[in-house]
This record gives sequence, structure tokens and C-alpha cells, in this order.
Amino acid sequence: MDTQNQAGDAQQKTVMTKYGRSKKHGEEDSSFAVFRLHVPRANLTTSAERTGARLVNLWERNKTGGMVLQNSFIPHLPARLSRSACLRDCTALFCSVWNEYRRGKPVETLLDTPLYGKALRSLQHAFQGPDVYTVETLGAMVLLERSYTMFGNLTPGSVKGHHRAIETVLRKKPPLNLEDDLEVALAFENSNLLHTASLNGSSNYISDERWRELLTKVTLDSMAEEEMQPFADESLYTIDLLNTLIESAHWISQLRANPQESRDLRDMTSKRLRAHSTRMESMCLESTTKAFNMGSLREVPDEDSITGFRFETTSVKFAQVYASMLSFQIILSRMVYELEVIDGNDGEDEYAAYKAGCTQLWNFVPYLSRVDTIAALHMIGVILPSLEAANDMELEYIVDECYKADESSKRLPKDRETLIAKSILLAKSRTGRL
Repeated sequence: MDTQNQAGDAQQKTVMTKYGRSKKHGEEDSSFAVFRLHVPRANLTTSAERTGARLVNLWERNKTGGMVLQNSFIPHLPARLSRSACLRDCTALFCSVWNEYRRGKPVETLLDTPLYGKALRSLQHAFQGPDVYTVETLGAMVLLERSYTMFGNLTPGSVKGHHRAIETVLRKKPPLNLEDDLEVALAFENSNLLHTASLNGSSNYISDERWRELLTKVTLDSMAEEEMQPFADESLYTIDLLNTLIESAHWISQLRANPQESRDLRDMTSKRLRAHSTRMESMCLESTTKAFNMGSLREVPDEDSITGFRFETTSVKFAQVYASMLSFQIILSRMVYELEVIDGNDGEDEYAAYKAGCTQLWNFVPYLSRVDTIAALHMIGVILPSLEAANDMELEYIVDECYKADESSKRLPKDRETLIAKSILLAKSRTGRL
């Protein structure tokens, strides 16, 4: 028996199916049975359809905070799988390793599957043809990178190749289509690679107008959510700030290499950074006050925390946005302090402001044990550069908590000293001290 089930403007065909056996009723020759209405499963006839269905199933059942934050492009993939063999094959690999990861399979063996070789061959074939700069190829590259960095067995330097390839495609592909949700999500989630390239190279890719438009679009869409209102007033300011930090890092590097560099450059850099630091400090204070009032953020006494407190938030996303805001303030404070040192001053007040920002960020360390592993690792990435400000006791506590959060996934370097050294190196890179 067929009927029509209408929801909004969409219509779905439903069927009535007998559920269980018929049962005799009364003394007459009659019986009853239970029927239920449901939407029949689609007949998945192609590998793209089957892979897409598996991806949707995994996403709907396991879209934890961390997974959503780092993979917002996933819901846009199924409709594109039929267009690209490499995207389909990399999606199949991602589904496989994600599913095995959920089942507790050792990370050392997750990529020991024929699907890995098939995905690599598909990508190599795409690189040799005209599709190297398409959105689908970029999506395949990102999925392969995610399969490796989120679930695979990481080795020193093993991620660099993936990141360099994605960065190259982002730089060379045609202008961004802001009407393409998949392209927007992929570009935004990997824009940090261009940020790093801008810090380490001679070009500021983030200052390009197309990237500014992308960051503006994603920021405005994100800030429209109610829980993001504490950050809404100054949300677009952070885009300008990102460019300022890149430029200032280069200027500080020049001044460190040649302290006798033009006094005008030193004064201009100092004045500019102090103005941004003051504005960012005000932004942090106002956002924190609003968040406390809304209940989106709580500062709770915690005797196990090195700071004596811990932050609790209404969502993983709020925690990440708030922590990122604090990290901006930390970078600015460290740059201002560095300029004082270059000028031959002790910069005691500037360093105190820098340390205070790091201490506030460390309220998120207890958070690492209260969220899923992927969300915890994302937060660890925000916290680690602040290790440069930690004393011995603080350092031991923070590193211990990071390794506890990483116990199941084993993403961090096995050697503690390597982790600390890399974290400090990252902090120096962001502030022009390499």
C-alpha cells in the first residue's frame, strides 16, 4: 500500500509494511496485524552512491564536536562523488579508517588497507590530467590528509607533504566560487596553511582580496549563531588583525636581524602593535563579560588545575573561538614585549601582560579531558605555543594533560622534549623570532 507523506514543500514516497505475524482475533475467522509507514531505502546502484550513503551514515552517528569543527565540508561531499573518481576513492578510504578507528583498531594499522593504495593512485591520475585544480580534487586531497592526520600512524615530518600539496592547490587554483558551499568549506578549513606559508615566505596570501571575501563570508555566517554573539561586534576585525600579525612578524624578524634598522620602522611597528593589543585586550574583556552574562562561559574553581580554575563552555565551537581570541592577544603581547627587548628595555610590564594571557588560556587545560579526542587535539594546538611562558611546574602539568588527552590517538610526538621544542618553535615563528 502506497501513500504520500508531505513535510514542508518536499514530498517523499512512503510504504506501509506489515510488522510481525498476523494474530487471530476473537472466535470469528478474523485476525489483526501491526503495520508501519516508512520511507523505503533507495536502491544504491553505483559506487559513488554507496560511498556517499556510508559517509552520511557515519557523519550522522558520530558528528562529535571536534569532527564537525574540522570537517564541515563533509555534508557537501555526497553530491559530488559521481563527478570525481579520486574524490570517491578518498572518501571510501576516509570512511573505512574512521569506522575502524571508532571500533578501536590500533592507529598503526588503520591505513593498512587496499583502499589507501587505490586512493593514492586515483589522486596521482588526477594530478596528471586537467582536474588538478578542481574543487573535487582539492576535496580528495583534504580527505587523504584527514585520513592520515586524524587516524593514521604519524611519523616525524610525515604531514608536511600533504600540507604542501594542499597549500599549492589553494594558491594556484582558479578564483574561489563563494556560491559553492563545498569549495568555501574546504578553502576556509585549510586557510591556516596559507597563513603559515605567509609567515614563512615573502608573500602574504591572506591579504589577497579573494581570501578576504572568503574569511568575511564564513565569519559572518558563523557569528550569526546566537551563542557566538559575544564575539559578533568585532568579528571582522580579526581578519584585519590576521594580516597585521603576518606583516608585523616579518618586520620584527628584520629588526631582530638588524637592531639598527630604521628607527621609523621600529616606532611604526611598536605603535601599530600596541594599538592592536589595546583593542584586542578590550575585545577580550567585553567578550568575556558577555559570555559570562549569557552563560556561554563559566570560570569554575578547580583545585587540580595549575591556575586554580577551569573554563566550561556551552559548546566545543564556543571554546575554540574563545581560545583563538585569547591566542591572538597572546601573540600581540609577545610581539610588543619583543620590541621592548629589541630597544634594550626589560619590558617587565609587557611580559606580565603576555604571561597573564597565557595563564588565562591555561584555564582550558582541564577542558581537554572533558571533550572528544578530536576536539581535545584541536585545543591542544591552540595551547601548545603558550608553553614558552610556562615555568617548570606549569610546563609539567600542561604537557602531562596534553598526553593524557592524546592517549588513545597518539597524535603527539612520543618524546616530551620534542613536543616542547616544536611548540616553542611555533610560538617564535608566529611572532617573527626565527
